[in-house]
Amino acid sequence: MNRILNIGFKYAGNWELQGSQIECNFKSHSSDKNVLYAFVSNGEVKYIGKTTQKLSSRFSGYRNPSKTQSTNIKNNANIKRLLINEEPIDVFVLPDNGLLNYGGFSINLAAGLEDSLIEHFSPPWNESGVNRKQKMEPKITSQTNTVISIEVPSDKASAFELKLGKAYYNQGFFNVPIALSTIFASHSEEIEIYTGEDEEPIIGYINRTANSNNTPRIMGGKDLKNWITSNFKLGDSFQVNINTTNSVTLMPVRENQ
Repeated sequence: MNRILNIGFKYAGNWELQGSQIECNFKSHSSDKNVLYAFVSNGEVKYIGKTTQKLSSRFSGYRNPSKTQSTNIKNNANIKRLLINEEPIDVFVLPDNGLLNYGGFSINLAAGLEDSLIEHFSPPWNESGVNRKQKMEPKITSQTNTVISIEVPSDKASAFELKLGKAYYNQGFFNVPIALSTIFASHSEEIEIYTGEDEEPIIGYINRTANSNNTPRIMGGKDLKNWITSNFKLGDSFQVNINTTNSVTLMPVRENQ
């Protein structure tokens, strides 16, 4: 997530399931043309694409794919599958400001960056051979993530402790207890996730649509997942210290001696 946020991708909306159909709930950028877009679920980039059409027009192809549109058919099925399993799918967009040019010719930012971003992120829904990697990854069949303890909000920093079930351990996100929900910023805002290992934080974002009660889900993506799997075992716990509405620090839980 850090890379796409740092180069200027902005939250544009999210996919929703309406009956048996998928619909994109746009918050912004629906009329933008010549854009790169990314589908992100639980902080992981699932798909990167580009379009010269209005974004809303391009997405109509995913919503109602024709029999000859193989990419649209596949992504329609991918989106629907995650939504049925109650996994969020957010849309991020990199608008083209039209300022790039070379020798008097305008450079299409979306066309110029798409291949490089796909190579870097290896999104599982892009046709780049990464589906083989996806098939090799373990399937997560249950989520046993537990809030162990909470420090109630006060004039001091608040904190809560989480036990790492399969979802938290493998997917690079964690949920905030409802008692601390109002401390955090609004949906789609960026959040800095400090781990104590580096001065530079992991840049994630706050998702308030993933949970039915609108409590924040902190999306840290692969960088958060890598930190967790490098420092903990499944079933371990870590503490989340809330620094500000847009900043947290994650710390191992020290056992009593």
